[in-house]
Amino acid sequence: MRKLTALFIMLLFGIHIMYAQQSDIKGTVTDKRLNEPIIGASVLVEGTSNGTITDMDGNFSLKNISKGNVLVVSYIGYQPQCLTIDGNQTTFRIMLTEVTGLDSSVLVSTVATAPVRFTFFCVPNPTTTTSSKV
Repeated sequence: MRKLTALFIMLLFGIHIMYAQQSDIKGTVTDKRLNEPIIGASVLVEGTSNGTITDMDGNFSLKNISKGNVLVVSYIGYQPQCLTIDGNQTTFRIMLTEVTGLDSSVLVSTVATAPVRFTFFCVPNPTTTTSSKV
């Protein structure tokens, strides 16, 4: 009986530690030049389906984010930004920079329209490179 009780207590303690490593985060996405909120920007945890879009004030919130996860923040016409979650910070202010120049093309013919896809790279820190398709 003692072994069963000890096993139960260790199991509960292990579950508590597992959930303690995840946190909820929130933040605001703004235009770097105008300092205005960006409505409808995509905020996605890379490699998962956990994501959201910003509200009318540029605010977002995500639940159950683990330390080491990479947030990819993107919006049409802006350079995507990647942030690595360090576990200490739970509130973010993300400033996106407008893209100047042509980064993608659309081929138009009388038969069909085919968008050309491009790849951008997220570099959360100098030692890791992650590729994502848009």
